[in-house]
Amino acid sequence: MSTSERPAAVGASLDTTSKYFPIRRSTRLPLQVPLRVTSLDPQLKFAENCNTVTVSAHGCGLVSPTQLPTGTRINLEIVADQKNTSARVLEVVPLDDLGRSWLLGLEMEKPGNFWGIKYAPADWAEDDVSADPAKATAGSAPPSPPGKEIPASVMRRLLSECRLAAISLGACYLQTCTTFPIHAPVRVTIKTGAKEHAYMGTVRLEHVGAGMGIEFTGRNDAHAARMTGLIDELSAGEQKFPEVRVELGTPDKSAGKTTAIQLPASAGGDSLLRLVIAGGAMKRGQFLQELEKQRRGE
Repeated sequence: MSTSERPAAVGASLDTTSKYFPIRRSTRLPLQVPLRVTSLDPQLKFAENCNTVTVSAHGCGLVSPTQLPTGTRINLEIVADQKNTSARVLEVVPLDDLGRSWLLGLEMEKPGNFWGIKYAPADWAEDDVSADPAKATAGSAPPSPPGKEIPASVMRRLLSECRLAAISLGACYLQTCTTFPIHAPVRVTIKTGAKEHAYMGTVRLEHVGAGMGIEFTGRNDAHAARMTGLIDELSAGEQKFPEVRVELGTPDKSAGKTTAIQLPASAGGDSLLRLVIAGGAMKRGQFLQELEKQRRGE
């Protein structure tokens, strides 16, 4: 569980009733790229030819015959282009019941267009991500197909349009292609195992086509108890991402028609709620940097 009890600025978390996940900061493309993957940890011997299933400006998902511990530093090499970069293992998902195939979620230590994609998505060039026009790949050999077939359930998860990045008693931030405008009432449903948890909220921050920050409504003792239970379940699941869906809810007739968003008095030490409320004055890249600071407890 990524929380902190340090004294807080905007980017730090006061309360321990929150849960953060690694942030997807750029559009992922389903693309098969052959890589030579080598461990940079002298205590861990690993050198394999692998294939990506998705790539982005911040990392990739690839199929490996071996499980690697989260946090492992590795070198990625596109042999055909003689290009190298370093990355860390963020997530590990088994692809079979025999332990012979694994999906590794990797985060590159230096974001950018390492993949050499000529017409990369616009968000690959945002803020600190440098969209290197890339060394041409026209003469490169076409990528070979992955050695293992990716189960449909895993691909659905990879291509999910709604992903939970952070949640607290008062708010959540979702990364999603389908966003709703500020002030829109919404119903957020989070599935953990066989359980579904539904909460009403209001959109306070919209990053069109990329993500939105939602303030939960009706925050009372019962809500706090339910949310605390959910966060405990999410934390027990380590870094497994829950299924999330968001739909428009019933408009709150008691809400005013003003467009200015006021910081609720109940925000207190809820640093995620305060960031969601303040996020409208930030660029998306700056907001995600602050969110990442909260995840790391800075």
